[in-house]
Amino acid sequence: MKVAYKTDLGKKRTHNEDSILVDESLRVFLLADGMGGHQAGEVASDLAVKECYACLKEHIDKARNIGDVSNLLVESLLKSHHTVRAGAATDINLAGMGTTLIQMLIIGNNVYVCHVGDSRAYLIRNGIKQITQDHTSEMYFVKEGIAVEGVLPVQKMRVLTQAVGGQATPVPEVKQIKLHPKDILLLCSDGLTDMLPDEEIESIVQKYRDNLTLAVDNLINAANDKGGIDNISVILVEYE
Repeated sequence: MKVAYKTDLGKKRTHNEDSILVDESLRVFLLADGMGGHQAGEVASDLAVKECYACLKEHIDKARNIGDVSNLLVESLLKSHHTVRAGAATDINLAGMGTTLIQMLIIGNNVYVCHVGDSRAYLIRNGIKQITQDHTSEMYFVKEGIAVEGVLPVQKMRVLTQAVGGQATPVPEVKQIKLHPKDILLLCSDGLTDMLPDEEIESIVQKYRDNLTLAVDNLINAANDKGGIDNISVILVEYE
């Protein structure tokens, strides 16, 4: 594999509420985008990725099949949820904190993605395809046939229907995809996707695919050039 990743403050925020954790030897890739006042968002995202990673690292060797891997990913995400909830209960300044969380695990020639929230995973192979579905009110209404994507008021579109640390226990989604040589996988926070359409993201990645570090830098620079209204986090992985 080739791997590159970076998180950036953006142009408008005073602190970074995104967290990234990468273990190339275990092929574990985690990204979280926190929320909450008094810098609670960065506490939530940091707690989530660390708790998730600890669980994955302890049990990954016991995962023998697709069912085992899926169960492990869900278990580790739910452990993160309970850890964030417990943290919020200990400090009034952390009350109500939460975070998105996306996990990517590569085993052999399969990639497994598990997530809650609106941080995204993409597969770039003969075009760009979003692997995850945003857990937002917009996507809920679209899924239920109540509304058409893109027609809801902005303030209603971006409300998360699921979050790690939220009031309700999340129901994570797990996806498994068989990889082909030269596939590129992208994990990112909404600081990237709110600024750049999928086609522009793909164009930048393809232009710099021989140097993923440059690809990551140029994605972040492009998002900042468009306004950089949020923190921007990117993980790129090329499967070889």
